[in-house]
Amino acid sequence: MKVVYYKSIVCPKCIPTNRLIKRLKQTHPEIMVEEIEIITHMARARQDGVKHVPTILAGQQRFYTPPTIEELLAALQETSPDH
Repeated sequence: MKVVYYKSIVCPKCIPTNRLIKRLKQTHPEIMVEEIEIITHMARARQDGVKHVPTILAGQQRFYTPPTIEELLAALQETSPDH
């Protein structure tokens, strides 16, 4: 399972999402988290259709505000090969 988190060092709205990602890494180390700084990876952001930060891609879901960990896990389960 993988979460992709688009962020920016200059984004004040990213602060609560940073805390969420930190908690996710601590409580669910089995979930791979790829953190992408949008300023230095604009082409990748465009390719993934990311237009603003924060953006979390989890399964087929996109979150633009920090979801709960339960919401993230549910989004990941929707695309799990077990389902």
